[in-house]
Amino acid sequence: MRSELRDKVAELLMEAIRHRDRSLLVFWLRAYCQMVEGRDPPAVPFVRLARFVGRHRTELRWCGDPGEGWGRSLVSDSGLFHSGDREQVVIAPRYRKELPLVCARAAAYWEFLRELHRRSYPSGLPGALQQAALLWQHRLFFEFHELLEAIWMDWRGPERRFLQGLIQLGVAFYHVQRNNCRGAMSMFRNGWTKVAPHTPRYCGVELQEFLKRIAGCRERVERLGPGRCIDFDWSSVPPLQVAGERQAAVAGSARLGS
Repeated sequence: MRSELRDKVAELLMEAIRHRDRSLLVFWLRAYCQMVEGRDPPAVPFVRLARFVGRHRTELRWCGDPGEGWGRSLVSDSGLFHSGDREQVVIAPRYRKELPLVCARAAAYWEFLRELHRRSYPSGLPGALQQAALLWQHRLFFEFHELLEAIWMDWRGPERRFLQGLIQLGVAFYHVQRNNCRGAMSMFRNGWTKVAPHTPRYCGVELQEFLKRIAGCRERVERLGPGRCIDFDWSSVPPLQVAGERQAAVAGSARLGS
């Protein structure tokens, strides 16, 4: 996926992380993808899309009313859609070939958001790290980078270098996903250098076992060699464990009555 399109889609997720009700934009995008699957051209009348979304109103109560305003906003403001006809929803021509990638992202984002908003998070860095850990769990490594980089850029405390190291480890796995083994090795080295001095725990992040398994991942990528990251064993990626995650999940479930 070209970087311009990747960034536009990722921004929908970043907004939905910050504001629960904006998860509805991701749902509308996912609904569009479901309705146009296998269609040529990938177009659907807005009224039919709105009717489809409306049938899911009950299951969407946790994020708000999925009224037509959200659909209109997605089509007009996201930059993803052709703006020539208000009554037909169709992906912008320049992104049409990449629609399957957009739709895969929308589905992954929706699953992530359903889990994210079942939890409660503390404010500040602890909450951001817990949210980032969930992105890591869902293998949304570019989005992991986006979430933490927004904090790192303005951070002035001693944790700044550690945050940069975590970001670089996430970028390493993003490079693996893109079959860029050389880029992955570089990010593994840079991230390791910044994170390793803080073992066994820092900012609530458990590092001992995490870094041991990261080293194993780095060795696997090195053995695979250039152009062969597609054969990487994703089961070897360690979880990113952050203090308070379990309590956040319990509190969120209680709050949602589940």
